[in-house]
Amino acid sequence: MLRLRPIHATERPDVWAALLGGLGLVRALDFGDWIEFDAPHGRVALHRAAAAGAAPGTTRLAFEVGDLDEFARRTREAGTDVVLRDAGYGPTAVLRGPDGLEIIADAQKERELPAGADALVHVMPAWNTPDVAGAAQTLRNMGARIRAVGEGWTLLEAKNGGRVAVRAAPAPRLDLSFHHDGDAAALLDRMRSAGLAARPADGALGRALQVADPDGGADILIGVGAADGE
Repeated sequence: MLRLRPIHATERPDVWAALLGGLGLVRALDFGDWIEFDAPHGRVALHRAAAAGAAPGTTRLAFEVGDLDEFARRTREAGTDVVLRDAGYGPTAVLRGPDGLEIIADAQKERELPAGADALVHVMPAWNTPDVAGAAQTLRNMGARIRAVGEGWTLLEAKNGGRVAVRAAPAPRLDLSFHHDGDAAALLDRMRSAGLAARPADGALGRALQVADPDGGADILIGVGAADGE
């Protein structure tokens, strides 16, 4: 199993909850400082920044796997080193891309998708990196599959949900973003009805919407329509 579940540090979880809900994700777990939102294609974990010891607005690239030992074995055999360690809440696997970006994987059992989740939503963070090929290969070594390739970018997909857009950039950084396979106008209307000031934009991979970042950073990008390569 390999499911994408980026971890976003924030001090504004209520604002994020409104954004994720308007997009079509559904709250699945709520432990106060840790809240998980599910989509049919990936998850997002909101971690209160003070509890995480991280700056608000930062996102970690993280996945869920069925068996940590087996995940570590297969990833090492594919060519990427993995370190198993105790994260306080239990064992976790830690690895790094060639640009130094840290990636974590936690063991997780399957759970039923909450009712009401939009089947067309994909969690799709952007891994900005000076080494697109190396970052893409790291994800492939973990078990992700290439979905599409373009000039300066590669789109990969986790078997059990979620996509990662690897994009050329001067320095490594992870941006939380999403993709919706449906109609842009319909999604725009729904998000505005939910009180979100969404607006059309040009995305790196095609049509997109953008909405203000609850943490005050750059706008959150939501790709819309069929992804390149389909």
